[in-house]
Amino acid sequence: MKKLLKEPLVHFIFIGIFLFILYGLVNKNEKGGEVIRLDQSDVDNIIASWEMQWKRLPTEDELKNLLEQNIKQEIFYQEALKMNLDHNDEIIKRRLSQKMQFISNDIAALKKPTDQDLQDYFEANSEKYAFPPTFTFYQIIFSRDNRKDPKSDAIVVLKNHSNASFDEMKNFGDKMPFPYSLTDINQDEIAYQFGSTLSESFENIPLNQWYGPVSSSFGEHLVFIANKIEKRIPKLEEVKRDVLLDYEYNEQQKTNEAIMKELKKKYRVELDFDPEKFEPEFVKEMENQINS
Repeated sequence: MKKLLKEPLVHFIFIGIFLFILYGLVNKNEKGGEVIRLDQSDVDNIIASWEMQWKRLPTEDELKNLLEQNIKQEIFYQEALKMNLDHNDEIIKRRLSQKMQFISNDIAALKKPTDQDLQDYFEANSEKYAFPPTFTFYQIIFSRDNRKDPKSDAIVVLKNHSNASFDEMKNFGDKMPFPYSLTDINQDEIAYQFGSTLSESFENIPLNQWYGPVSSSFGEHLVFIANKIEKRIPKLEEVKRDVLLDYEYNEQQKTNEAIMKELKKKYRVELDFDPEKFEPEFVKEMENQINS
């Protein structure tokens, strides 16, 4: 028993019990003065949460237990607030901040865009929805794994066989982990498959002739572009779903900023930083920025 009493955890438990008893004695005059109220919407939410998890309605006994748990939780929550236990709790701060963010997002969602709203937004941001150029091309590759100087080998092949047929040219390069010819592939997909260096070079490669070498992570390429469809701005109907999502996100951000701007008027933020770590000018600049 003496050994048990020396354990730090036991001391902590005793201190906790003492604080609860002391708090109850100090505030005993408040007993019975508080009301915990559950209305039908609360009960409906409890039942809906249970049904979502268990795919069935709770029995009468299960519902009684759920209501009792909810009441216990509410009592502990109210008592915790009185004891200021939420103070500087990072998890609680983050969760409540998220709830405020959800409320702000819901407010933004109340405004449904008209067709004209979407058209105006689309026209102001049309470049974002442009279809990239599309290419049909052939390529051979000179791999760094198989050659000491793949770039020089590619230059020699291009010099000596620039007029070779596609079937002949195919035999001069190394075995590739991708097709010899690709049809109607857009520039973004080329960048995804072969890297941005090769993709960007397609802007300057002349049509209907072998060109190169152009580098990628696979090696040195010789490329023959047989066809190119230029970049174009689509009609709204072609990208309406993407425009709607972007418009709603943009409106959500604008609403959030407007709400935050109004809320900030209620507060004055003062920064108390370690002067040995931050210059006073930096702190002042931050305060001005936050409070502006």
